[in-house]
Amino acid sequence: MTAAHKGPVAVVTGGSQGIGQAVTDRLTRDGVTVEVFDIGCEAAVDVTDPNAVAAAVSRIVRCHRRIDILVNNVGIFPHAAFDELDFGAWRRVLATNLDSVFVCSKAVYPWMKQRRYGRIINVSSSAFFVGDFDLTHYAASKGGIIGFTRSLAKGAGRHGITVNSVAPGFIETPGVLASPEERALFDDIVSEQSIPRRGKPEDVAACVSYLASPEASFITGQLINVDGGHRFI
Repeated sequence: MTAAHKGPVAVVTGGSQGIGQAVTDRLTRDGVTVEVFDIGCEAAVDVTDPNAVAAAVSRIVRCHRRIDILVNNVGIFPHAAFDELDFGAWRRVLATNLDSVFVCSKAVYPWMKQRRYGRIINVSSSAFFVGDFDLTHYAASKGGIIGFTRSLAKGAGRHGITVNSVAPGFIETPGVLASPEERALFDDIVSEQSIPRRGKPEDVAACVSYLASPEASFITGQLINVDGGHRFI
């Protein structure tokens, strides 16, 4: 970690690839010091483990004296038809996608509350609105994120903390491109969008960048679709 400085400090979960990497890169360009929580990084942090997250947050606060921004981005989306989905697979997705949002938010919230400033941005998914028989576990986890966001925002605002969520549509990430089931959907979905092109991780990162900025101080409890106009909510 770098020495303490006066600029904003962010934590991005799942920040080593795809949307998370784009968010990390964008926030860095914005002048933010970014710490990545990801089991794929050299300094691995298991975001489903409250003790591991608490220890990592403590290290950041000791070094930087602050955490201004939390982007809960980490997520997995293994396909499994509902009648083939076992409880273990269900729990793995819920733990990674939803429990981690609680664990990480719970760890940084006291520090944001103490400084009376914070930006929490939770990455949901348009899958919640569309539904997919092969992704009931994923859609449930992403719907839970929306409810969590709205509820936390209700109380956090009086402490100078905003809590918002973004719902990416079909985004061209390594994970999507590696999945035959996902990749096959691109042509159909793009043809239904108001903006007929593939979404890029950078499109989501631009939205996160704004919500993470001081300029977004009067926006909280909201869900923003970043899907090229595929669905209107």
